[in-house]
Amino acid sequence: MKLNRLFFIAATLLGSGTIHAQGKGYTVHRQNKVYLGISGGMNFTGISPTEDYRVLESTPQSTNTSEKTYEKFGENKGSQYGLYMSYSITKKLSVVFQPNFQTNSFNYRTSYMWQDTVNSSDYSIEMMHQQKVSSVYLPLLARYDFAVTQFSPYVQGGIYTSIRHHARKNIYYDNVIDEEVDKEKADQTGDADLTQHINKGNFGITAGAGITYFSNYFAISLESNFRYGFGKIVNDKNRYADYTGYSVQYLDVLDQFKMFNMDIQLTFMFPIDNSITLGILKKSRY
Repeated sequence: MKLNRLFFIAATLLGSGTIHAQGKGYTVHRQNKVYLGISGGMNFTGISPTEDYRVLESTPQSTNTSEKTYEKFGENKGSQYGLYMSYSITKKLSVVFQPNFQTNSFNYRTSYMWQDTVNSSDYSIEMMHQQKVSSVYLPLLARYDFAVTQFSPYVQGGIYTSIRHHARKNIYYDNVIDEEVDKEKADQTGDADLTQHINKGNFGITAGAGITYFSNYFAISLESNFRYGFGKIVNDKNRYADYTGYSVQYLDVLDQFKMFNMDIQLTFMFPIDNSITLGILKKSRY
C-alpha cells in the first residue's frame, strides 16, 4: 500500500509538471550538472530454462515426468532499492550509474504420484517451489532526454553486472494434483538456504524508459527498465549437493536457466552545485 501511494504521488507531481512545463515553457539548465538520489520499486522476473535436471528418471511404466511448470512472469514479484548518480554531458545526454540491491523471485510447480500395489493405496503430492535471490546490481547506462523542459521523457540503455548476496527457498505442498497449490491452505516448509546453489556473478544488458520532472532544486523520475542476464544462474557443481535438504525429502533439484526481469521504480534526486567543485579545482591548480 505504501508503495502504491508513492507511485500515485509521483504520478500526480509528474502530471502537474507536464501542465506547468507546457503552459509556461520553463526549462532547467542541466548540462554539466551532477545529480544524486535514491530509488526504489518493484520488479517481475522471468525464467528461460536451458537444461532440465531431475532427481528421479522416468521409466516407460511411470506416470511421473518430474518436469517443472514455471510460474508466469507477472507472478514472480520482487523489490529493489538503491542509489542514483548521473552526470549531464549535454542538455540531453547523460551518463547514469544506478547501484541497487534487488530481490528477484521465481516459482515453479512439480508433482509426484505413487501406487502401492502391496497395500492397494496411492500417494500423491503437488509442490509450489518458491525461490528468492538477492543481489547487488551495478548498471551503467547512457540516458537521452527528448526535451529540455521541466517535464522530460527519456530512454536509456547500457550494461550491468550483478553479485549474488543471498538466496533462500521454501515449498508449499498439498496432496491433490490439480495443477494448483493454494498457498493459503497448503502446508509449508521453513525457509532453506539456497545460496550455494546460485552462481555468485552475472552480467547482461539493460534498457528502459521513463519521465522526469525537473525543478531547480530537485527532480522526480518514474521509469521502467528491462534486464537480460547472459550468465548461467545455477551452480552446476553444487546442483546435487543437498544444502537445502529438499533434494531427498521433496525430490527437488534446480534446472539450469537464464534470468530476465523488468522493474518499475521511483527516483528522487537532487542537483549538486558544480560551481563549488570547479572553484576548488581551479584553486588547487595554483
